[in-house]
Amino acid sequence: MKNFKGCLLLFCTTLCLWGCSKSKDDQQIDVSAQEFHAGSYIQSGDTLNSKNKSNGRAIKGTLKAGQTYYICSDYASATINKGDTLMIQSGVKVYIVGPASGTTAIGTQDHAPGIIVNGTLLSLGTKDNPNLFTLQNTALKSDPAKDPQDPNTDPAFKGYWGGIQGGSGSGDIILKWTRFEYLGGLNASNAPSRAGQATYGIFIQNPNCNFVLEDCWLYGSLNDMVRVAGGKFEIMRNTFEKVGLIAGECVNIKSGSVGDIAYNLAVGGTGNCFKAANAGGLSPQANMTCYNNTIITAGYRQQKAGEGGSLDFENGGRGLAYNNFIVNSAYGLSVLGGGGATAAADTANIIYGYTYNYGDNTSITSQFLPLGFITKVQTGDINGGNSTTPGANNPLFVNYPLPASATVQANLIRANYVDSYNFRLQSSSPAVGKGYTGFSPYAVVKLDKTFGVTEITPPGKDIGAYQTNGTGNKH
Repeated sequence: MKNFKGCLLLFCTTLCLWGCSKSKDDQQIDVSAQEFHAGSYIQSGDTLNSKNKSNGRAIKGTLKAGQTYYICSDYASATINKGDTLMIQSGVKVYIVGPASGTTAIGTQDHAPGIIVNGTLLSLGTKDNPNLFTLQNTALKSDPAKDPQDPNTDPAFKGYWGGIQGGSGSGDIILKWTRFEYLGGLNASNAPSRAGQATYGIFIQNPNCNFVLEDCWLYGSLNDMVRVAGGKFEIMRNTFEKVGLIAGECVNIKSGSVGDIAYNLAVGGTGNCFKAANAGGLSPQANMTCYNNTIITAGYRQQKAGEGGSLDFENGGRGLAYNNFIVNSAYGLSVLGGGGATAAADTANIIYGYTYNYGDNTSITSQFLPLGFITKVQTGDINGGNSTTPGANNPLFVNYPLPASATVQANLIRANYVDSYNFRLQSSSPAVGKGYTGFSPYAVVKLDKTFGVTEITPPGKDIGAYQTNGTGNKH
């Protein structure tokens, strides 16, 4: 009851604040009018997952540009019903609120609500006015001043809320220029799947829906940040930071899913940053084109030996992988050949090459071709084999010191943050001009600034997520 009163007080307080700042809200009407909206505007300061003390709430309409909203951990998730649309205009902030401690603390079972999508969700932030989903209580947040910090005590891996959960019959989920933080709270005890387990940060599971994740920043999750278990997807130019405590991928592609993963920066992922595995029994086969990504210090928190670190094809997964940077990660690109507990990848339909590996010591370079997998040196690879000399072919990033100091090398499990580092290439980098452009992305989602993908950035002539011509990742 005490927690309920706390959320009710916050709800009422935000309503009062909204009323007091009505003139400011009126000043933003013109901004909102220039942006797409669906249905009625939802009142600024509203609690999205409760209405008149309801435990959960069906929601539709438009979150207005520049306004603030809340999701309260005392209530069940907000739900977008089939046929309904929730539109989030630019510059919107959604704060996750709730008790910091106790049996009903935010993030605990039945106290980690999110947004369940059975209809359509559009979050259309912009570069100048991105959208934000985060905790309101700064005391619960990770302190960047403490980096590099112990992942076991870093709040980034705590998992405080339920993220975006697409239903098996959902409509399209389009997310642009949106920052998501602290995802992966424990699922509700009555959830249809994974009851009581960590939620996936963003979960897509309809082979017929379109999923767009472009120019977003995804910070902190307990398990998978993004799992596509059915859907046509374009995952372009995002930044993944501090993903998964002891397991979990940045992007985990399952059966029923086909699309492109390109120009993403992934720093400090636990498992494979990008993985295709045909589990789930859906059609079509799990199939990803994974190109021009930059992967830094991944795979060191994964508890399963021989798993995690960069790119992975296994269990019937297929696709292409070109022009990817893999730097100081536990394992290089992995193609599973079978004979073990996990089934082989669809090796006849996997093409890869032009991979740039870099490692500061032999424990890293000896796994550029991971032991137990069938990955081979391919055309265009830089530092392709396990006999590569540590420190060879320094990538020459604009601001990321390599070789790393002895202290960093001894604690790569903590080197999981972006900070002020700049992973663009110096003009003299060995990666400049070494990319392969003789292939095409799948381009399974239509080009549309509102209802589709804004841009499918084509393969780049430079290896990695940042091109010297200014294209690629914008973070």
